[in-house]
Amino acid sequence: MTAGLQIFDASGNIVLDATYRVMRLGGLATVTGGLNGGVTDDRLAQGGWFTFQPAGTRGDGYLSGGVIVPRFTLSGNTLSWTWNAKNSTYDIYQEGYVVYGGS
Repeated sequence: MTAGLQIFDASGNIVLDATYRVMRLGGLATVTGGLNGGVTDDRLAQGGWFTFQPAGTRGDGYLSGGVIVPRFTLSGNTLSWTWNAKNSTYDIYQEGYVVYGGS
């Protein structure tokens, strides 16, 4: 007799099977405006994912400035972020958090 985990919906369809790959939470990192950074986690190399969560929408282009968001790169087991330079003294960096993990 085989053993395993299966979850079914009300109609009897398989929703989750033990052979499925499920996303795993790796961690949380603070993304500070203007400071390049990154995290290294071996779980990212197995099929990484991430999401950026802004800390708030401060100004959204106050006066003649704009909002600069981080640019993310996922390579192997490393997730990194960089920022473009400000073009105006009114530009703001959109700070926040990046949640990441592997599958």
